Amino acid sequence: MAENQYILLEKRDKIAYITFNRPEKLNAIRWQDYILLYDHFKECEEDKNIRAIILTGKGRAFSAGDDLEGYPGSGQESVIMGNPGIALAMEGKYLELELSGYQDYLQKTCMLIMNSGIVSIAAVNGVCWAPEILYAMDFVIAADVARIAQGDVRNGICPGGGSTQILPRLLGRRRAIELILSSAEISAEEAYRIGLVNKVVPVADLMSEAEALARHMIERPYHSIKLVKMAVTKAQELPLSDGLALEGWYSGISIQSEYFETFFKNFMEKKRQK
Repeated sequence: MAENQYILLEKRDKIAYITFNRPEKLNAIRWQDYILLYDHFKECEEDKNIRAIILTGKGRAFSAGDDLEGYPGSGQESVIMGNPGIALAMEGKYLELELSGYQDYLQKTCMLIMNSGIVSIAAVNGVCWAPEILYAMDFVIAADVARIAQGDVRNGICPGGGSTQILPRLLGRRRAIELILSSAEISAEEAYRIGLVNKVVPVADLMSEAEALARHMIERPYHSIKLVKMAVTKAQELPLSDGLALEGWYSGISIQSEYFETFFKNFMEKKRQK
């Protein structure tokens, strides 16, 4: 783990810790940092020893969102060049951008999370003005001091990290429209009430709660977690009949796993002994 990186990755006991690490900037995210975030999640995906990921921020913020100092007009546009797709767009090379097949790195990260057999847990430790990634996480635990807002529209921007597609699937169109268009900051308790977070805990207990959940989920088989997540993600875009057929298929192939065969054998042996 390189301490000078703006997003840290540490691995311990089958759990990966990804931490936003610009506390002096409230963990604001630069264009190239989205690539690093994706790379960290991708590395975890390819590491067969990792079964859970906890994402959090250092200091008093989860993340203040995009670092506006790298936006056009800031005088620091060179920062944009660290992200190839954004660079092409800023240069007006839209044909090259389309032909490149570029996809926003935050969108890619969200899709990776939503279809992964690794359990993802967000531990929201404070200010969170970059909530897009929360929408894709499997679990969100918020500290009681956390405040969440999506300010893109307030700043004159249409969100580009997946919010307009993932949030309505999570909360429904009405609530998603309210959160995105109003740009209102909500408390951790309000986020819990509307279903955006799973649990609110004292800030001192945040990481222990996240780690306890991670250890609990690690006990579940990887293949069944992955199949369930894939089915739930596809359910948001398939007709009900097709979704049910897909679930039936996933259920059928999961029975072929060595884990289930062992479970079933032990179950039948206990039954015979009664």
